[in-house]
Parts: sequence; C-alpha cells; structure tokens
Amino acid sequence: MENFIKFNPECHEYSVTDRIIPSVTQILKNAGYIDDRYFTSESRDRGTAVHELCRRYTDGIRTDKTGRILESLEYVNAFAKWMQEKHVYVILSETIVYGNIDGHEYAGKFDILAEINGKRVLVDLKTGGKIKWHMIQLAAYAVGFLPDGKRTNPDRLMDLYVTPDGKYRESYINPVELPEQINLFKNALLT
Repeated sequence: MENFIKFNPECHEYSVTDRIIPSVTQILKNAGYIDDRYFTSESRDRGTAVHELCRRYTDGIRTDKTGRILESLEYVNAFAKWMQEKHVYVILSETIVYGNIDGHEYAGKFDILAEINGKRVLVDLKTGGKIKWHMIQLAAYAVGFLPDGKRTNPDRLMDLYVTPDGKYRESYINPVELPEQINLFKNALLT
C-alpha cells in the first residue's frame, strides 16, 4: 500500500486513493507535543524554502531557480558546509515513509538518508531551535517503510540545525533513547 501514497504540499496531506493518512507531525500535534501557536507564516515559508533549496543541493544543483549560488544563501550555506565537512553521501532525500502500528497508519517525509563515516544516518533538517518532539518525529520515520516496502534501517538518527550565518549543529539521538522515542510516538499514534 505504501507505494501508492500521494503527498499534497498545499494542505500537507498524505493519501492513498481517497483515504487520508495522518502525518507524523499531525499526530504529534494532536497528542500535544507540538504547540504551533508561536509558528509564523514567515517561519513556515522559510522552512519550506530552505528544505527545497537544500534538496536541490543534495541533487547536485548548485543554483536556485533564479541563478543564485545556493552556498551563498542563508541557511543553505550552513547545509553546504555540513555536507562538505562531513563528507555526506546522500542515499535518499525528501522521501515519503509509511508506517502501520497496531492497525494505525501514518506517513511522513524525511529530509535525508545519508552515509556518513560508513553509517546510514537519517537526518532531519531544522531552521529553528531544538524541541523535544524533533526526536520523536525522527523515531517515527526510522520505523517506517520506504516506497519500495523496505525499512529505512538507519544506523543513527540526527537533527541538523542550520542557521543563517553558516553555522550548523548536529544533534544525534542516543541509541539508548531511541526505544523511548518510538514508544512516545506509538502512544501519540494510538491516542
């Protein structure tokens, strides 16, 4: 079934045929983990734009649609620096995952599955500060299925925080914490 999942970016909605599948972020919001009262349309637009430009960069495109060099753009400069300094090999980017826990479906889109230092690392790109639900979100992606029906199967999970001044910060989930984060997502999904 996961091969048929469609994503509608206008309403941030996943579906199979005529059936809506809740997104990871929707599930976390409904469970009270995400408080979006302080999110602005500007921050949402910025996050969307940065994700798109970073996806272009991972695809080997080095300019935006107007011809500006991506490495010269705010936030993307930090992402490019991270990719170069850490010798990141991108396996997949902006890929939909599907999950089903005890008959409860969910879908989401992770930013990057990469090889870094010989390890498969699931990476979520963030343009704001660190928030607890970021780890839960990554854990949900980690136990989901790729469009080919295989698990994402990462060795490590990391949130990558980028700033407009070209700095980045990696925040790995401690492997000991992963079961707890998966359980938090499972509880959110089943409520």
